[in-house]
This record gives sequence, structure tokens and C-alpha cells, in this order.
Amino acid sequence: MLYKKSIRDVRVGATTLKIETFENLDDTIDALCEQLGPEASQDPLSEDLCPYFGVVWPAAIGLSKKLLRMKDEIRGLSVLEIGCGLAIPSFIAHQLGANITASDFHGDVENFLKINQSLNNAHFPYERMNWRAGENHWKKFDWVIGSDILYESRHPHEVAEGLIKFVKPGGKIILADPGRSYLQNFVTSMNSLGYQEVLESFSTDEQDIYVFEF
Repeated sequence: MLYKKSIRDVRVGATTLKIETFENLDDTIDALCEQLGPEASQDPLSEDLCPYFGVVWPAAIGLSKKLLRMKDEIRGLSVLEIGCGLAIPSFIAHQLGANITASDFHGDVENFLKINQSLNNAHFPYERMNWRAGENHWKKFDWVIGSDILYESRHPHEVAEGLIKFVKPGGKIILADPGRSYLQNFVTSMNSLGYQEVLESFSTDEQDIYVFEF
């Protein structure tokens, strides 16, 4: 569908990115529902249709700040961002010298990413995948990162199992979350799978974000 979009400046540390986003998320959801119609068999908020990807979420900023703090570690590493949306952390990781691959399941993410890569003269690989659905043909990465992905009750253990499929032995999983109700269930699942966490909090303009390093 044709989204109403705008380009905004997104500042993370000393870096300012130009990012194309939706003008208004609620209007975008309303337009999608209108296009699908009341008889549509597809849920407009299902994972393959939901337009939540097209806005800058505080957790993405919190994760990006964490990566900036780890700039001396990340350079030269292979890094996978899952559920990337507008991929703000991927842009920061790329700037810091990581070999970043962004990934998401929504069909429109790639188009937004191409435009934003052009706006910022930054180019890195993208793969469309549903990483919770058992897609395990990928290589493993030094780090796996993600932000604000624990938004359904069925997700925490699936997220934990999905993440560890893509991380090398001795690698790191870094996850940012605004404090959703399923966060502790996720941490418990990671602990049960042998991963221990280090927690930091990062302030954004909207709220504090919890960032876990496993």
C-alpha cells in the first residue's frame, strides 16, 4: 500500500541519521484496515502486515546507545539484527565497523531500508526471514541483537530459542526492551538455556530502556 511518509532526523550520540518513517502510525494502521476491508481474511495487525516497523521506537535508540558504548568491541565482528524494522541499530553497528546484517519478516521493510541506506550513504546486507519459525540455514554470528521484540505472550521462549540458533559459541546476544510484561519470562528462558545476563539502563527522550547482554 502507499504509506504517508516523512524524513526525520534521528540522533544517537554524536550521529544523526536521516530516516524515512510513517508520518503517523495510527493513520497508517487505519489506512491498512480500510484497504483490507471488513471481510478481509487477514488480520491487519498480523506479523506479515502490521506496520509497526515503520516508526522509530525508544528501544532501538537504547540498543544503539549500548552499541556505541561497545564501539571498541564491535569493530570487525559479524552481527545480525533480528526484527530490525527501520534498522537504527544496524546503521550504528555499520558505522562502528561491524559486518552487520539486518533482518525482518515484514515485506515492506526492505524498501524502507533501501531508501534509508541511500539517505545515509550506508549499505549493508538485508535478509527477509521469520527467525522464530525454525529457519536455521544461516551461518552463525558473533553477536545477535534486537530491540522491543517481546510483545506477545508466546514470544519469550521462542525468542530465546530463536536467538541462540544464530550466535556462535562464546558470542553475545544483546536485547533492548522498554520493560514489557514478558521480559522476565524471556530472561528466565535465557537462563534455562545457559545464558547469564548483564543489565544496563539507557535513557531516551521518551523512556528508559533496559538493555541485556547475554
